[in-house]
Amino acid sequence: MSWPGRRLAMLAARLLVALALLALAAWLVGLQALLEQVRRVDPGWFALAVLAVAASYWISATRWISIAAILGLKAPARDLRLAYAQAIAINVVLPGATLGGDTFRSVRLQRIGNPLGESALSVLLDRASGLWILCLLSLCTGLGLVFTGHLDAVHLPDAAGRLDLRSIAWIYLGALAAAVALPFVPLRFASARARGGSSRLLARLAELHELTVSRGRPLARSLWTSLMVQVLCALALWLCQIAAGGSAGYLAVQAIAAPVFIAGVVPLSYGGFGARELVALGAFPLVGVDPQTAVTAGALYGVSAVLLGLAAAPLLVVRSASPLPLGTGVGGGE
Repeated sequence: MSWPGRRLAMLAARLLVALALLALAAWLVGLQALLEQVRRVDPGWFALAVLAVAASYWISATRWISIAAILGLKAPARDLRLAYAQAIAINVVLPGATLGGDTFRSVRLQRIGNPLGESALSVLLDRASGLWILCLLSLCTGLGLVFTGHLDAVHLPDAAGRLDLRSIAWIYLGALAAAVALPFVPLRFASARARGGSSRLLARLAELHELTVSRGRPLARSLWTSLMVQVLCALALWLCQIAAGGSAGYLAVQAIAAPVFIAGVVPLSYGGFGARELVALGAFPLVGVDPQTAVTAGALYGVSAVLLGLAAAPLLVVRSASPLPLGTGVGGGE
């Protein structure tokens, strides 16, 4: 099979997986109940959710600009904001495509006149910063809800009648704690291997690792932007839940936001649909939201991203204001 054929087959497979996961979520909550919930969606609350997501995108672009500058890269704000908006459009118009939004951002930064490795590192650190703060914020909020007793009155029905929600909450919080601790695991094996001259690739990775370590303090100071992004994303998810007819408080939604958002970016389904709704079905009931509202809220968050991506699609024809350096191309060297 040719490469275009394999790519088309991969996209088709992901679409089928998304449809299968959506069908499973609909079957678990009941299709009629889900359709009725969708018909009752409040457009006003949903419009506010879209605005919150748009604000989170703006600050996310600011975070990427800051990280690129900290790494010593040429990072003109206008060009990087344009590239970020175009990446959002690519993720919606061509979800699962070979040239995804993150790859596009790396290439665009490289074409401005930066080394490709450092350009890709800026995107990786941008993603990692957001993921780490997301897990930390959900962990701290969840611990606060557990210790203040706000979860004690919420129960999940099962065949026996009730589940021990507190035990489930502790398992969930333990998983979040492991995710938060992961970046502190020593990652210097590449540096040790590189000193032995075993691989040019390992030597390059070690160089990028040392660059990251040397910029540790300014990178840590930039985490406030990730905090703002995740607060806004949780706000958008809370507004989607309100639009769907839910009544959980903002902090409760923030506590369960991490798995919902992570499911939306795992490359398992098409544009996050299917995986996000299925995880929302398991997460939202932990804070007292009924299953059909949970699935609807997850879907509304996905739709908000699609609407913003489509709104940004016309920017795909806009060129960067910075001239490309001579000899620089998409596959250029570092």
